[in-house]
Amino acid sequence: MVPRLFLVSLILFCLELGVFLVILPWTSLWERNYFLFRYPGLTPWLLNHYLRGALSGLGLVDIGLGVWYAAHFRQTLARLLPALTPGAAAVAPPSRNHGATAR
Repeated sequence: MVPRLFLVSLILFCLELGVFLVILPWTSLWERNYFLFRYPGLTPWLLNHYLRGALSGLGLVDIGLGVWYAAHFRQTLARLLPALTPGAAAVAPPSRNHGATAR
């Protein structure tokens, strides 16, 4: 139960943080924040469109990560269960070469 809850909370966190990073830099809240008034030297940096775009891009990556975890929920859960089970022996992750022999 705990690994499922952990994975669901990770997915929700990634999606929420991603949406926050995509939307926030383009709102008026970003233009009227504490740091702009307290440190006026940061204004050119924080209002730079390249920085805003980079933060939005990071948000899109975070949303993509959350979607990937949601799409591969069972596989990720199968890898988490042995690692989080106390006293369980370490199990090697499944091979990605689909049965091909190593050279």
